[in-house]
Amino acid sequence: MNIILSKKERDEILKWLNRNRQMLLDLYKNQYVAYNANGIIAHSENLREVLALANTGK
Repeated sequence: MNIILSKKERDEILKWLNRNRQMLLDLYKNQYVAYNANGIIAHSENLREVLALANTGK
């Protein structure tokens, strides 16, 4: 997965992570989480599943 993001997009994603870090740790412990500036895209204990879901946008 090669996605090129602008500096603004990267900053927005990092802001979301910083605002939601504790929630992610509490709700998704021991899971892989894919997210963007708008929120969580996918989560699972299976990395391949998260990558597949994140790449399809579902």
